[in-house]
Amino acid sequence: MKYLASSILGLVVFGTIAAAPATAWSQAYPAKAVRVIVPHPPGGPGDVPPRGFAQALAQKLGQAFVIENREGADGLIGAEACMKAAADGYTLCATSAGVIQINPALRREPTYDLTKFTAIVHSGTLQQLMLANTSTPGNTMKEVFAAARAKPGSITVGTFGGINLASLFVGWTKAALDLEFYPIPYKSASQSVQAAMAGDVNIVSFAAGPGAKMVQSGKMKALAISPRRSSLLPEVPSLREAGVGFDFNTWWGWFAPVGLPREIVRRLNGEIAQLIADPQFNAKFIASQGLVTDQPAGASAEEFEKFIRTEQEEFQKLVKLLGLKPQ
Repeated sequence: MKYLASSILGLVVFGTIAAAPATAWSQAYPAKAVRVIVPHPPGGPGDVPPRGFAQALAQKLGQAFVIENREGADGLIGAEACMKAAADGYTLCATSAGVIQINPALRREPTYDLTKFTAIVHSGTLQQLMLANTSTPGNTMKEVFAAARAKPGSITVGTFGGINLASLFVGWTKAALDLEFYPIPYKSASQSVQAAMAGDVNIVSFAAGPGAKMVQSGKMKALAISPRRSSLLPEVPSLREAGVGFDFNTWWGWFAPVGLPREIVRRLNGEIAQLIADPQFNAKFIASQGLVTDQPAGASAEEFEKFIRTEQEEFQKLVKLLGLKPQ
């Protein structure tokens, strides 16, 4: 992804660097049930993959991995619960960059940041579609830009939550192209899409998996896909091909409270990476949700940490361009 990062967080020193002596963890892990906090509602790309991983890990490791949905406050409730837990491997969290990294970065008084977490493994990138309802003028991004230029503020964009593709699209087109799109806030991506299909809003962003089905059924038009072209809709251009000058995707990963011993990090990383590489598991629980698992998904924890640092640098540029400020 070339977006989800944060200049506001500054240099991140991951909690994975510090680890307890290996002798303290010589016993087999896990020795009891593991809680997996998911700061997202049941169903969809924030919940289905973690449930699949939890089921498979329980079978492989002989202990229950229990999903606990702790949604609310843009994921802050679940993230804080994970942060405050013991760093013993029995509380993990599976979430997105938006929750673990971006949301606290854009709050004036954040209650947590990345230094409070151990990065375990990148588990996929959520491809997203820029969708338009069928009555929106124009069938391509270029045509939509022309319509917005001809009548400023006439084309509405459904936004939701904190930072997302729709909200960044509104900000970027204003800053880079001096185009006026009118944002309308909704509580969730699903609500914004329902509004678009009902004709209440023109443009929305949505996960590529379910979004592609809407396009194929003729309910919506696809303007662009992020971050790259997809076999789901091979004729749909990427954001940059469509004339939008930034890349956007939401990556997902597994984390634990700061200080998780390295041997447990390596064990979990290896087990989850094997599942990501399994074609049947991937198709059922990951690809079905519109996620792709190219690099760095399934790579080492160290590579995951390096990836996040790079993402921060990229996001810094976007923060500067859009003038994003902590709220």
